[in-house]
Amino acid sequence: MIKWDEVLGGNIYMKFPEDLEIPDNVVQQIQISHNFVESYITIEEKDWNSISYYNENKEIIIVLVLDKYDDGSDYTVILDEFKKELELELKDNKLKEHLERIYNLSLNVFRTRDEVIGKLSNEVAQLKTMEYDLKKRFEKITESNHLKVKSKIQFLLAINNEMEYKELRNAINTSKSWLDDVLKTLSKIKVVGYNSEKDSYFLNI
Repeated sequence: MIKWDEVLGGNIYMKFPEDLEIPDNVVQQIQISHNFVESYITIEEKDWNSISYYNENKEIIIVLVLDKYDDGSDYTVILDEFKKELELELKDNKLKEHLERIYNLSLNVFRTRDEVIGKLSNEVAQLKTMEYDLKKRFEKITESNHLKVKSKIQFLLAINNEMEYKELRNAINTSKSWLDDVLKTLSKIKVVGYNSEKDSYFLNI
């Protein structure tokens, strides 16, 4: 926490952990940035990353020092939580306890966020693997000589989302007239759609 001092300017009032180092120039920069206006300020520099909030009622700046790649917007809820503690008129020893609790809460936010990101990354990787496997299986089916043209078209559009007419001609071993008739039928019953600008077809989902 930073308080204004008439002689020193911005001055560290309380911190946790105790060995946390905050360069004096950063302290002054944070103080000047808020300019006694109730606001959130994020400072991202080469060797510094933080989000801070100026509490106009208590005239105190609450600073949360972040890791290099942390996004300050993820931690505004932490500052809001600590702002409530300031309004309780706590003595310094109790305020220090709350400061430690808020610090630990911020670590939990960091860990939870990383766990969620990790889980989502794994799920995306699994979905991509499933997509690749399904695509290969569909491709195997479309290569079959026993599959009707109507089914081949639908399989191909399921794999590729959208295909130009010439691509369908190259992929399906049939006459142009029969391919045109099948596409016309599928379009009529609204199984496939047609993009006239691209001369391409897609599945209606």
